[in-house]
Amino acid sequence: MQANQVRQFVERYLATFSAHIVEAHPDYLTVKLPVEVDKDIGNRPFYWSWVDKMNLAYQPLVLTFAFHPDRIPDGLRAEYLHLGAVRMQQIFASAKKHGRFLCMYEQSPASLPLTGKRRSTPLVPWLGLNLKVSLLCDKRRDIMLYLGINLHQPRLVHDFSSFLFQLPLTPAIPDYFYTLDRKLSVEDALELAKQEVDAVIAQEDHTWALEARARLTEELDILAAYYEELARREPPGEQSETEAAEAEGDEAPGQTAPVPQPARETVPAREPVVEAEQTLDEYRSSGGRILDFLRANGVQVTPREEINQEEWKKSTPEEEKQRRMDELRWQYEPRIEVHFINGGLFYLHSTPPVAKTRPAKTVPQLPASGRIV
Repeated sequence: MQANQVRQFVERYLATFSAHIVEAHPDYLTVKLPVEVDKDIGNRPFYWSWVDKMNLAYQPLVLTFAFHPDRIPDGLRAEYLHLGAVRMQQIFASAKKHGRFLCMYEQSPASLPLTGKRRSTPLVPWLGLNLKVSLLCDKRRDIMLYLGINLHQPRLVHDFSSFLFQLPLTPAIPDYFYTLDRKLSVEDALELAKQEVDAVIAQEDHTWALEARARLTEELDILAAYYEELARREPPGEQSETEAAEAEGDEAPGQTAPVPQPARETVPAREPVVEAEQTLDEYRSSGGRILDFLRANGVQVTPREEINQEEWKKSTPEEEKQRRMDELRWQYEPRIEVHFINGGLFYLHSTPPVAKTRPAKTVPQLPASGRIV
């Protein structure tokens, strides 16, 4: 995203929440954040918990976003927004959170009667779904599906999002419009979308899955040959150091005990010299830091749990082989995942263009496993 695209996205995001723009400069933007935006990108969780518990008045947060780092005026406290900025990622997450599902109405002045009589115009309910079909193995390929399902007269169309971008949509139903009843439930519409996804997957070339399984078989054969050669090189009667140590510990009790060594004379330890405690001012005057003084005098060190080395044991070759085989299967095993991106319920007066649709069908056998996320 370029700087102008970042600014357009931020302005649309703020306009969605009716944010108050304090100053709109060509190089920066000063805005007073609403409550929803402040909670998502303001980074003030303790402040909001305090306000909610004490039932206090909200003090809006004012931020300045700059889109050109070399054009920020001197003395202006601005935050540079770009695609990789942390604040920009928070804005993306907030937009995804609040815009995952919405309800919009078409507002078409051309559909209103030109005469003085007020006649109501019907709006047809449509369910829009944006899906991502991922073909996964050691490689990846994504297929984007923008489906629209008519809930009044059941039918399904593709590329529904491009059609919606051409329409004037509003979150409130316009005057002289009314909505038609839904003859198809949302659950039935989702089932119809699943059948369409299966039909799209069935028409794809599944050579990629067969090639992935062939690569998986080759990698598993190489791994099996490696561990067979490793087992052949290791003599069967050889014992590891751990096994030898265990064998030494299990010796017969009749073995002669070691000769005790004469006790050495203990030298009395010197009494520790107690130094006079320094005050904070003396510690600071000697060049010490306040944080080190607090750690040495006031802050207690949390004791760490001792690690029991007896619970640790070396993995056997069979366990290591099984673990590496599972990793290869996770990497090369072909699979299909369907992710729901976002969707919405749209009441439209216009009709999407009718395209040639294929009959929806289920696919009982595929060379790849699939799941819907």
